[in-house]
Amino acid sequence: MRSALVAFGLALAACTQPLPSPTGVVDLRILGASFEPPEVLISPCDPRLLASLGAGGSTSQIDPMQLQRLLQVGQRALTYRALVVDPDGGGRELSYRLRACANQGDRECDNTDDFVELVSGKRPAGEWAFTLDGTAPDRPLLGTALLPDGEPLLLEALKQDGSRGLGGIRIPVMLEVKAPDTGEHVFAQKLMVVQCQVFPQMRQNVTPALPGLTLRGAPWGEGDVVELSGGSEVPMEALEFAELEEDYTVVSFSLTPVSLKESWKLAWYVDVGTMSSFETGGTNFDGNTRRHRNRWQPDPASTEPRDVTFYIVARDGRGGLSWLTRRARWTP
Repeated sequence: MRSALVAFGLALAACTQPLPSPTGVVDLRILGASFEPPEVLISPCDPRLLASLGAGGSTSQIDPMQLQRLLQVGQRALTYRALVVDPDGGGRELSYRLRACANQGDRECDNTDDFVELVSGKRPAGEWAFTLDGTAPDRPLLGTALLPDGEPLLLEALKQDGSRGLGGIRIPVMLEVKAPDTGEHVFAQKLMVVQCQVFPQMRQNVTPALPGLTLRGAPWGEGDVVELSGGSEVPMEALEFAELEEDYTVVSFSLTPVSLKESWKLAWYVDVGTMSSFETGGTNFDGNTRRHRNRWQPDPASTEPRDVTFYIVARDGRGGLSWLTRRARWTP
């Protein structure tokens, strides 16, 4: 009985240990994924067309011009970007696969006959970009890609959408990254949105772009490597960007326009030490917006000078995403 109690006590102690901060990047991770543009508009567009196609209606019963607009939007060239970090990899090559699927519930985009292989290969971590413009077999157009049974991916995604495209046809795109030498295996899903322009005031989303950062109140440029020292927290803040947050219009279930405004959120990551907050910004239920201020805490266990990389990922809440990278040199 005594052994059982001791074992229980050890297990309880283990369960109460603080979890690692999500802001500290110590292994292979995908910190962000985006499309440019973040959404594509079908313009002009009758939502009844999407509803009919989504219900499996015959294309012969659809206005040919309306159907042509839906198919033409699939010919839009897109650029997929990902921020892949591998702080302890030493520049090793990583294996990757980029797939698109029709089912939003397919977490790994590998349901049989329900996904399309887009690109694959090997490369070291960094800021990756893949242009999907149809100019080569390894650059397929996402919207005109065909599933193994010959069904266009765009139409199959619409058929599997319970809202029949009312909030946009959302195509899940999955990036899978592996480190062959260690077995590390990570995924990141990004939804590519094809939106029906039901009302004239609806505009295609623009990728959020942070204007910059300050460190201790001073500008912190993209190429600057700032010198830091000691164990005290270091304050930093995003430059004001309220004027960049877009007004936009969505469609209600009663097919009336609803006016909204973006409220960007920033996620903060660092490969040495931790940040005081994982996420800043956003608007609460009272309509108040939090400031984009944060603090970096050096790693108390580090006793040698370190190069430090900060990653700040901006999300606009409607599919748009981008990031900034900043660097510093820290001395204990």
